[in-house]
Amino acid sequence: MNPKDDYVWLDAQTAPHLAATREVLFDISRDLLGSASPSGYFTALNPAWETALGFSIAALMDRPFVDFVHPGDRKVTQSELAKLFLQGEESVDFENRYAMAGGGWRYLSWQANVREDRVYFVAHDITDRIIRATRSRQASDFVRGIDDAIFTLTPEGLIRSWNRKCEAVYGFPADEAVGRRIKDLIVPEGRWLETDDGLAKLLEGVGVSQIITERRTKSGNPVRVAQTASLIRGTEGEVREVAVVSRDVSGLSLNDPVVTHELDIVAWAALVRDAVDRGRVIFYAQPVLDLHGGPVSYELLCRLTGLDGQIMLPREFMPAAERHGLLEDLDLFGVKAAAKFIAEGHRASINISTGSIRRKNFVEAIVEELRLTGASPSNLTIEISETALMHDQASGLRFVDELATRGIGVALDDFGTGVGGFTNLSRLPIQNLKIDVGFIRGLYASEASQHVVKAVVSLAKAFDMVTIAEGVEDAATADLLRGFGVDQAQGNYFAEPRPIKDVIGNPVHIDRAA
Repeated sequence: MNPKDDYVWLDAQTAPHLAATREVLFDISRDLLGSASPSGYFTALNPAWETALGFSIAALMDRPFVDFVHPGDRKVTQSELAKLFLQGEESVDFENRYAMAGGGWRYLSWQANVREDRVYFVAHDITDRIIRATRSRQASDFVRGIDDAIFTLTPEGLIRSWNRKCEAVYGFPADEAVGRRIKDLIVPEGRWLETDDGLAKLLEGVGVSQIITERRTKSGNPVRVAQTASLIRGTEGEVREVAVVSRDVSGLSLNDPVVTHELDIVAWAALVRDAVDRGRVIFYAQPVLDLHGGPVSYELLCRLTGLDGQIMLPREFMPAAERHGLLEDLDLFGVKAAAKFIAEGHRASINISTGSIRRKNFVEAIVEELRLTGASPSNLTIEISETALMHDQASGLRFVDELATRGIGVALDDFGTGVGGFTNLSRLPIQNLKIDVGFIRGLYASEASQHVVKAVVSLAKAFDMVTIAEGVEDAATADLLRGFGVDQAQGNYFAEPRPIKDVIGNPVHIDRAA
């Protein structure tokens, strides 16, 4: 029998089965499969598209597919299509961003080719990989740019990164340090056991502590450092690296208050990093009350929990978090907590830092968390400080406009402390003005503060905004604010912040209008 004839016979026999197999694989594949026409419309899509983007297949096929492409990627996408249809070139590992039904974007990597005037493709969702790479790059940038000497180690003690301050303190350039064992580089032999024990305890989950110890420079000279270490975990909670922050304290008096304060900042930064990596960031809820009725919403306030369960307050850890670029991580925890809280039927507000305001995709991250929990954007208010808004006006205006477009409320926090805030109110879609606590505490005895509060109320009414007074501690202040026409208030006089889980189970109901 002719081998060719035998091949044809087998193909004819198996063809129906192959067609059925292709159909099943098309339906069950987790990759995004399909085809598109030269006119710019999808002609076939498998169910994985609905899972990835949230749009129905009918919706995706009803409009030109470029409508779903991120505006910043449309030009390169059109160029890639031209290569496919006009030049017949195969597309391999082309990447762009596609819109999600609930807001936000997914990163896709494409393989495609053209057959019979139609493009067939396989797209892989690489969003998680992009996020991991971005976080890793941000961590590297942080290591290189921070003012303290900071390096990262593998769990085995090999140096992974080494910033410029390390080069200044220890004398080794990064290309000599990276890849070597930390003990072989800067740890005196007499301190090896200390290093091994410290690393072992950290990996066992004992926690973060600061030590004053001795290291050596490239020239062999001893150097005294204050050192703190914490774990860097991956997306699944696995230990990826150990971050070590150290500061040269040679010649400094450890009894000097300034030195002590700076060392405390380093220690707190490590504690925050450890809390972020271990998920020990929690939020308390404090009711915001209508001064003529009951609660209207809650502000969510960040806390950290120690390994012993101790609750750490923002005034303790926020300065270090701000100094060491950790506020954005705390902001993300706040967004997740708020989305879950709102999904339980509450209204909530959270504070967002200047760093998050500058991030171009942060609003998309907020919208995505709301979508995942089913929470309504209209029940969330983002609080940004007047100072943060004025620090980078372009980013601030963009951020506020994006929130308003998505139906998310905006409150200007600490109003009255910044410069130029009054002139910007007319062009910002802000609903609430939060009067700075500095004007509220001692309000009854301060005529100047009373004038400020009255002026803010008058201004807010002119712009149809709601005024909120923070830090109300007594009945006399509450009565005064009510008389001034302030709309809402919060403070320990009404209710102290409580863990979210307690509020969900037993919401606050207060009426102190009388």
